[in-house]
Amino acid sequence: MKVFSQTLSYILPLLYLAVVYLYYGIFLGKRKSLAGKTTPLLVALLFAHAVEIATRLLALKTMPLSTVFDGLSFLAFSILFIYTLIESSVKNKSSGLFVLLFAFLVKLLSSFSYSWEQETSDLLSSPTFAVHAFLTLIGCTAITLSALYAVMYIIQHRNMKQRRFGVFYRQMPPVDYLERMSIRSVALGVITLGLGIVLGHLETARVFGSSWIPDPKVIITDVIWALYSISYILARAFRWRGRWMAYLSLSGFLVLMTSGILVYVVSGTFHKFN
Repeated sequence: MKVFSQTLSYILPLLYLAVVYLYYGIFLGKRKSLAGKTTPLLVALLFAHAVEIATRLLALKTMPLSTVFDGLSFLAFSILFIYTLIESSVKNKSSGLFVLLFAFLVKLLSSFSYSWEQETSDLLSSPTFAVHAFLTLIGCTAITLSALYAVMYIIQHRNMKQRRFGVFYRQMPPVDYLERMSIRSVALGVITLGLGIVLGHLETARVFGSSWIPDPKVIITDVIWALYSISYILARAFRWRGRWMAYLSLSGFLVLMTSGILVYVVSGTFHKFN
């Protein structure tokens, strides 16, 4: 099982790259005939990634969530899943190139950095922890998508301002669509990440006897969620739109990623359950 899971983990980035190449052709208008066949390919890729996660779970005999690279793999899967739902509902494929390219890079980073050491903590066998992990990853995925849509918004806005109406402008979604998707993603991220954090603290209280522990990862997650929540409330109250929201969303994501990387470099772990 371990060998099969390892082999599949190396193949998956190639499958992601193939899908990205397809969307690149669609974006440039070279493969418009394949635009109607993207959904089955996305579903097939989702299935392959789900199999990889499941076989890794069986090989480790516990949920593979103890390292940052497992978290990145789940992030790539979540991005792919949510984007598949978005594309099937709005029938807009022009943002797929950027979203799926990011998912490919995340998956590529995770596939060649896996740890195969088994975790023995009771947390990883707890249903509540599983829900906590799922909600937290969905929240991080929503924040990531918000940042990606914010980047596309900034690019489109600059194209309009500088009157550059080339291929990029014609193929990218309109700015109002990108703005709505970025704001909705932030709202989803605030809600799901908040619920995940609450469940995480409840599990911490059950296992360690206290709902709060001085763990840098926990502190950073709580602080970032609070900043996102306050920023979203202020944006709604003062009706911040357009570039303000785009730069705010992108800045929050960069802080989230930078903090996570620094904590991992310093501590050497993502979540060490001892």
